[in-house]
Amino acid sequence: MKSPPLLHSEIHGDGGSPFVLMHGLLGSSRNWRSVAKEMDKGFQVHSLDLRNHGNSFHDQQTSILEMSNDLLRYADHHNLQKIILCGHSLGGKVAMRFACDYPDRLHSLVVADIAPRDYPREHHTPTLDALLSINLRELSSRKQADEQLSEPIPNWAFRQFLLTNLVQHEDAFIWRANIPILRESIGQLSSNPLQKSDRFHGPTLFIRGGKSGYLRSEHKPEILEFFPSAQVDVLPKAGHDVHVEDRAGFLASLSQFLSSLPV
Repeated sequence: MKSPPLLHSEIHGDGGSPFVLMHGLLGSSRNWRSVAKEMDKGFQVHSLDLRNHGNSFHDQQTSILEMSNDLLRYADHHNLQKIILCGHSLGGKVAMRFACDYPDRLHSLVVADIAPRDYPREHHTPTLDALLSINLRELSSRKQADEQLSEPIPNWAFRQFLLTNLVQHEDAFIWRANIPILRESIGQLSSNPLQKSDRFHGPTLFIRGGKSGYLRSEHKPEILEFFPSAQVDVLPKAGHDVHVEDRAGFLASLSQFLSSLPV
């Protein structure tokens, strides 16, 4: 059976330890650019587009396990042996799965605002359904798409984030993300990516937003069950997008964690 293509990535920095970043649902590598540019002096930073996102390939199969295996192929291709792996939201789930499957390939693990638990699929379905309701063949501008989304998605900033997936190709608009497949797979993508027997004993940091409901203090026992060495940092002023809403705090937490580890 033929392997899928390699994931698309943005690579920042020429040397140093490999640092791999993975985005959340409906995000892309561009979500990490500001963080990657801050870290490229001491690391070689690889910001990935997960399958069915950004400029990576589209595929009918979309699961956390398959995304983890995509990462393994990427790491093998680029000869990344001991990586610092950081994932946000969906990317954090992929990172947790990868850490448990391939612990020898990790230097350390960072998970941004997601827990090893099930989440209600209904949290994402209204957003995906709203995107699918847009008739791309009749769309004449991004402004028109924004207007059509304004009622089901009243948050302007969130709409602008979603619309980074809308691009013009020749004379038509297309979604860069594979919205239909993500909608079809959202139940699986919302589930806990780990099994009861999964463990990663390496250095692990969870960073949560104090204003986020995705990762809360009561989830710490679940974290420690799978990641016995984990520590949890809180950025009180940030919501779910911790690396965007408090980039300085996120980088400080990351720096303190990494500096405490053996080289």
